[in-house]
Amino acid sequence: MGYLSRNDLEQIATRIFNDYKNLPRFTGKQVDHVDPEILACGLCGLYIDHFHLSKDGLTLGMTAFKEVGVEVYDDSGQPYFYYLDGRTLLVEKDLKNDPIQYGRYHFTIAHETAHQILADLHPTDRVIQNRIICYRGQSPQYPIQDWDEWQADNLASSLLLPIEVVLQALYRFDLENGIEILNRIYRPKEYERFCKMAEFLGVSKQAMAIRLKRLGLLKKEYLQNPHALVDVEKEDDD
Repeated sequence: MGYLSRNDLEQIATRIFNDYKNLPRFTGKQVDHVDPEILACGLCGLYIDHFHLSKDGLTLGMTAFKEVGVEVYDDSGQPYFYYLDGRTLLVEKDLKNDPIQYGRYHFTIAHETAHQILADLHPTDRVIQNRIICYRGQSPQYPIQDWDEWQADNLASSLLLPIEVVLQALYRFDLENGIEILNRIYRPKEYERFCKMAEFLGVSKQAMAIRLKRLGLLKKEYLQNPHALVDVEKEDDD
């Protein structure tokens, strides 16, 4: 099987978002964000369940494309046999129960939904159909070793943050020209509007920044180290 480009994945996401907007629950309403639970269950016909998926807590999501049993854990850490039916998404229970991690929770649902969508596009690919997908929340490193995860990450980003929704949100939060520099110390007003936008769209700041970069709407970001901007300027002066 050949792998899809970002442009291919963007086109898939656009078609799915158009179907999402046409769900009966949105009749007569403006869709200004994507609810991944509605996307997964209401549109794609999937089911979401919540358990502890690993002893170390690092496995965030799990799904499979055929009937198979997997091991999960109850609240006391005891193993529990769960029967995946091929249309179920398992999500780490602690993500759902922690409001601070709502962005990560939403992206995990979108990521597992993306795997299901991609599997539906390739129903005869035995390698895909026989896999059990375990998502540990780590973006694929370059050079890419796991293209299935790369595709799922990119499709998930486009599903959660369709171009139309992003542009509407930028306008809503007075950022319609995009963001030149994202820095909480040296550009606090822009940064505050950016944070409110990410919260409004139900995504993490990191996911929001990555999507804006890919759309050419964010030039430089200093989320991890806002002081790096000063370091760069000092280097330029030397």
